[in-house]
Amino acid sequence: MQLKKAIYATLFVAFVMMGTSKAVAQSSSLNAYSPYTFYGIGDINEQGNAVTRAMGGAALGFRNPLYINSVNPASYSSVRSNSFLSNFDMEGQNVYARTTAAKTSNNSFNIRDISMSFPLGKGLGAGVSVSPYSSVGYRVQFYDQDPDVLANIGQMLYAYTGEGDVTQFKAGIGWEPFKGFSIGADVVYLHGNIERSYNAIPTVITGSGGYHTLMGTIQENIDKFFGSVGMQWTPISNTNNVLTIGAIYQMGGRMNGKVVETVPVNATLAPEINAVEKEYTSDFSLANTYGLGLYYHRTKWSVGVDWKFADWGSRNQGDVSENIRFRNTNKVSLGGQYTPNPGDVRNALNRWTYRAGLRWAQNYVVLNDTPISDVALTMGVGIPLRMTGLSNINLGLELGQRGTTNAGLVRENYLKFTIGFSFFGEDYWFMKVKYD
Repeated sequence: MQLKKAIYATLFVAFVMMGTSKAVAQSSSLNAYSPYTFYGIGDINEQGNAVTRAMGGAALGFRNPLYINSVNPASYSSVRSNSFLSNFDMEGQNVYARTTAAKTSNNSFNIRDISMSFPLGKGLGAGVSVSPYSSVGYRVQFYDQDPDVLANIGQMLYAYTGEGDVTQFKAGIGWEPFKGFSIGADVVYLHGNIERSYNAIPTVITGSGGYHTLMGTIQENIDKFFGSVGMQWTPISNTNNVLTIGAIYQMGGRMNGKVVETVPVNATLAPEINAVEKEYTSDFSLANTYGLGLYYHRTKWSVGVDWKFADWGSRNQGDVSENIRFRNTNKVSLGGQYTPNPGDVRNALNRWTYRAGLRWAQNYVVLNDTPISDVALTMGVGIPLRMTGLSNINLGLELGQRGTTNAGLVRENYLKFTIGFSFFGEDYWFMKVKYD
């Protein structure tokens, strides 16, 4: 019961911190820092908690009654009948970006994931989670090099900024209709706000006439419901070997975000009007996502691999004039974990779980006919809070690179550090208490 109280207290603090972090992020910080978030709904975050992300994100076949796996809802059925699971993660990151002419860096720290899972009956479990889905954050500016502009106006500075986040709320159930086979479903709700602005700032050094700074903004509010379904099948299960096959399908569809755009007006033609406001519905679509994974487990070690496909390019139009297009994407994750001796009472390091993984993914935007890819090396460690090892502190480290300096693009090197708290609480959920 003491552990259960600690779980509730931790979750309460986590939700309060998440609200505070969001308020700060909207006013003074960016949860992402990348020019590649200029398009679509920004940078799609890697799903899963600190445990699976330290294994490269291999989670579709991951099935463990001690950990929450919100990536595949079929895993909810693995929660023990008299237990309650909760998880809380925080993440800090540093992004170092460079082009052929400049370089910059940025740091951020954010609440990452909050999730809970609990039993509903025999072979039936539920899970709820709150996690970041995507983030937008960029500050880009450049001078127009067009000779005609320089000759007739002078220097023209273009400045683009963007920030915002889309948060993902999940609630679902997992059911094991017969031993070794589970199915599950999540209701998913995306909510967020993204604001983009652009400025054209002239410095008149030649020519005649009046020139004014032009400013415009695009504000998009996102409210989207959709669903995902999952399956886990364990064809091999004995004392020494467990093999689980996992699969998911996540529905796509139009985001239907409400967009309010403020368009600047030429001050010479209409001096009494500064800007015109337009409202419309975004035609950007969320991709259908298909995933297949394997996870093999032995007493001391386990290893998994995932493949995911998303049809972004089939559902979204690019901008031919700007040489921008969307494409279908693939992602491959590989990772595993090792515990030297879970029952060692003398050496605590032998009870620690060591994790590592690799991830390769394609970005859904193609710029200047140049595909953008993301590759990352992950590692981490799980530290049991007690001798039994049922509750853990999970540390994770991710080193990655995205993009290229070719074709006028940006190469990003990033470092992410995650700390997660995974709590396992024993309780008698369905016991009727009798009093004499």
